[in-house]
Amino acid sequence: MTRLTCLRQFLLLLTLALSGAAHGLSLHRDGGDLYASGVIVQGDELALQAAHQSEPVRRLILVNSPGGALITSLRIARWLEALRITTVAWGPCMSACSLIFMAGEQRQFAQDGAGRPSVIGIHGPYNSRTGQFSTAAAPLMLDYYRHRMGARFDAEVIERAIYKMKDPSGFLVVADEASAHAGQRHPRHCPSAQSSADECTVYRHKSAQSLGIVTSDESVRLASLPPALEPSNPPASARADAQAAATLAQRQP
Repeated sequence: MTRLTCLRQFLLLLTLALSGAAHGLSLHRDGGDLYASGVIVQGDELALQAAHQSEPVRRLILVNSPGGALITSLRIARWLEALRITTVAWGPCMSACSLIFMAGEQRQFAQDGAGRPSVIGIHGPYNSRTGQFSTAAAPLMLDYYRHRMGARFDAEVIERAIYKMKDPSGFLVVADEASAHAGQRHPRHCPSAQSSADECTVYRHKSAQSLGIVTSDESVRLASLPPALEPSNPPASARADAQAAATLAQRQP
């Protein structure tokens, strides 16, 4: 598989995640595995708790999520901590999704055998109504990452991710090294999808494990998505997000 093909597949997954309307998480059960995909909205914590009550969840697999409601995500994360389950990121797990991922006692990336990298995206909170950075909510995110990363918490890296943003498209992107192509293997922070390469910070001596994001550098091998979660073609409204994602990826040195 060529580097261009890998990049296109990564961008397609990111586009599909970012294009979702706020309808809440789609859940699919497979024994002790619970797959959760899509945008996180208020009330999703009740759906996840109900799923766990019907049959204990051993592993929460987060599939192609752009994030969503911050307070709801923190509630889910704090509830999951007590369960001491494993969380798995399959495809992009961005923004508030990363908080839920961090709640896992064990945390891993997933591989689907097609060479599509899974990524965690961390950035600061923005008000969905006003488009303004939320100075009140930012410390909540920072404290939770510090709590879950423990001794591996890197204040310089995570504080930059949360506070050094030009707009909501700015992210610290941390990919699964096992499936990412060479230009995406190192964690990198860009203040915006429109940032030049000079404006982005690449952490060449950091990794998802050294930052305390994953607990193991071994990826989980998953054969395929449940049919109910297979992505459909993205709508026209996703084109702007797709362009932003493509621009961000092309900024890598």
